Amino acid sequence: MTHPMTIGPAWREQPTPPECPRCGGKPDHRAATCAATPTPKDAPMPIARDLSDLPPADPRDGLTPDPTPRFISVLADQWAEENYLAGDKATALGTRFRHSDAGKCSRAIAYTAADIPKSDPMDITGVWNTSLGTLIHEQWQEALAARFPDAEVEVKCATVGADGSGHIDAVIRDHLLNHTVAYELKTVGGFGFKAAVGAQRKGTPAEGPRTSHLLQASLNGLAVDADEVVVGYLAKECISLNVAKRFGITDDVGRFAAEWTLTREQYEPLARQEAERVAGILALVDDGLLAARKTPEMPPGAEITDPATGEWQRHDGPEDHVAEVGSTWECGYCSYQTLCSGTDAGRIPVESVVSIGAVA
Repeated sequence: MTHPMTIGPAWREQPTPPECPRCGGKPDHRAATCAATPTPKDAPMPIARDLSDLPPADPRDGLTPDPTPRFISVLADQWAEENYLAGDKATALGTRFRHSDAGKCSRAIAYTAADIPKSDPMDITGVWNTSLGTLIHEQWQEALAARFPDAEVEVKCATVGADGSGHIDAVIRDHLLNHTVAYELKTVGGFGFKAAVGAQRKGTPAEGPRTSHLLQASLNGLAVDADEVVVGYLAKECISLNVAKRFGITDDVGRFAAEWTLTREQYEPLARQEAERVAGILALVDDGLLAARKTPEMPPGAEITDPATGEWQRHDGPEDHVAEVGSTWECGYCSYQTLCSGTDAGRIPVESVVSIGAVA
């Protein structure tokens, strides 16, 4: 017998609800509304067995993960060990500056050029993130070479105008058109990708690639005299279908991938300006000085005053009063944050930092 309200194939049929436990009546009413004398509220109902060993049913308690995972970190542990044994990678051509450091804080570039040991080496979360990026880079480069046989990958190049060098992810040449493209690939998180393509929040324009990524790509492009520079983003988390629709992203590929093309007229000024900045930083190191804590993304004249928090200040006027205050996320990811937090603002002697490092 099926319930009167059940309609459909046999697999959807439901058994008849049991008779009322209070009056034995037909299943046309609930026990809670039965007119029979109710069971006293304080009378416990018998149970078949003790269920106290089962997890609590209250969903508000959640289900927390094991405090000490036993197996899940084996790959990350292996990568971290390999990264530790490999040590710091040399620059492409043995220079003091690498293109992947483009756009970084001037002081951080100076620390590296002066061979100051890192106080905050990459932790396992950083190794995990960069290793995933490396895997994607390598697979993408293989696929690119299969599609464009004339493409070159991991092309070494020298900075034009400074003692620097880098590896270009890909150089794609069209010999018939005599056209060269320098390609810089970046893997980014879901939040950063949405901000870059303008899918973070309504009314907010697309931020595009980070300044550091544009500067690195520009240095690479100038080094090989490219006609165009392309920065490509591959997200490690896709934009959801609903969000994509809301922001007008109709192409599925656009939910995890994007490109930005810069012409020679656009990228060359950026490259020359960054090369000039780097050359100035290196010249200070040659004179025994470390540059002030400034980055291209900060307002002109601003300087990081507290590396522990990333706070920067811009002073103005004859009395040098604080005209503007802000913060940068870069300090939180800097390999010299702890060391730098114990140093003064402005240009400082290299020897002062060497002494701090020796004491530490």
